[in-house]
Amino acid sequence: MKKLPLIAAITGILACANAHALSFNLSHEWTFNHTAANGSKAMGSEIVSFDAASNRLWIVGTDANEANLGRGGIDVLDMSGKLVHSVALDNLGVNSVAVKNGQAAVAITGTSKLNPGTVRFYDTGTFAQQAEVSVGANPDSVTYTPDGSRLLVANEGEPLNYTGSPDPAGSVSIINTSTFTSQTAGFTSFDGQEAALKAAGVRLNGPTLNTSQNVEPEYVAISADGKTAFATLQEANSVAKIDIASATVTGIIPMGLKDHSLPGNGIDASDRDGPGNNPLNGKIQNWKVSGMYMPDVIASFENGGNQFYVTANEGDARSDWPGFNDEVRVGAASIDPALNTAMIAAHGADWRTNNDKLNRLNVSTSGDTDGDLDLDRLEVYGARSFSILDKDGKIVFDSGDQIEQIIKASFPALWDDSRSDNKGPEPESVAVWEFFSKDVLFVGLERSNAIMMWDISNFANIEFIDMLFTAGDVGPEGLNFFSNNQGSFLAVANEVSETTTLYRIEAVPEPATLWLFGAATLAAVRYARRRAG
Repeated sequence: MKKLPLIAAITGILACANAHALSFNLSHEWTFNHTAANGSKAMGSEIVSFDAASNRLWIVGTDANEANLGRGGIDVLDMSGKLVHSVALDNLGVNSVAVKNGQAAVAITGTSKLNPGTVRFYDTGTFAQQAEVSVGANPDSVTYTPDGSRLLVANEGEPLNYTGSPDPAGSVSIINTSTFTSQTAGFTSFDGQEAALKAAGVRLNGPTLNTSQNVEPEYVAISADGKTAFATLQEANSVAKIDIASATVTGIIPMGLKDHSLPGNGIDASDRDGPGNNPLNGKIQNWKVSGMYMPDVIASFENGGNQFYVTANEGDARSDWPGFNDEVRVGAASIDPALNTAMIAAHGADWRTNNDKLNRLNVSTSGDTDGDLDLDRLEVYGARSFSILDKDGKIVFDSGDQIEQIIKASFPALWDDSRSDNKGPEPESVAVWEFFSKDVLFVGLERSNAIMMWDISNFANIEFIDMLFTAGDVGPEGLNFFSNNQGSFLAVANEVSETTTLYRIEAVPEPATLWLFGAATLAAVRYARRRAG
């Protein structure tokens, strides 16, 4: 669990509409605090999933104030935000939940991350446990196939540390949800191919040699026909393609590097690029820097009858683990002479000593491409964007620097300049709503504590629609969009504030009005990108 600093005080809910694109009425329905005083046994909120059979939300969480594997469990809320059921799973690593056809699947690490984990299945009507199935080490997320006949589990396989702790292999388990039997799609067939994979762009920089131990599956998205899955391999800067019927990883597809020197791909590279603590001090510029996409959450959708996937390009370093650190500030790094010459030509002689330039930017040691212990390329964590991939894993769209540009220009209260030298707003999660002929994308921003809405129907004209945020909600981790007989809703699990929030989303036939609720600190916020249709 990460403890994130609060950004500038945010005291309301913002719902705005771009008249050129889609128009919506957005309303905050309720926020539930997962505390003991409110009857919670989950004591946190990481992932939320809607149960259509009972019109209830299932939320899993682990108390962020507890060390390692502390208090955690499952909370079930009704549509009014009332707690109707709670299950304690103390001393277990409760990671994820998914619900389908009246069945809930909960991923549990167990008493050690090094041992096989489990998935517990529950009847959502009676809350009775149906089965418990053994899976790979450290199951991080669970996803049902569209028909609910299979459940795919991303087993991250993280070690406890890199100082002698065993490093379990990453894998994806495929469970039959009727018989509760499982198969494993593993990566051992790629062991021994490390040189070729690295040459192709797969990032294998961990202290262990084998591919199967280096890749750590995070999330899984499944094609509409239920035959193919894509799993994000965040640290490897890749996605894995999986044939579900044969439980086989058919390929590891590198996402490549993003060129931040190109127009539209700028980044704010410094948390100290101006006087004072004014959020407008952030400077989004082009730099001779390569961005590793390093996707976290992935979602699937169809467009024009074709299969696509969308990724939240958060980025992740291994510096959290004792015994290994792949992160270094530019100002403290050893730089190859050829790179230094090129950087001086591009950005001036003080490019790595000036705080206003790249001195404080965090980069990866994987930028040492020739193994001589100096950096030949500056590789930053995350692309600060979302990307759309086709059925073969090729990037067909990337949002460039639009996330940072929109926040800085139109929502300065959400700009967390202290994170500029790291991964910026950190796109963490994604969900897609298919609204008639429109595809609406929700992107959760972990550091800006907000959710962006985009119209991604036309890849040649993808447009920002709205921004949602609520006072006190910090670190949106899980998003779940759903519709029932009461309307359409977005449920948000906020990891750090340990809250779950429900928004009602209504499409309207005419351009909506900009609504702003909250204190006068946000009254001056202007939606600069709004324009007439």
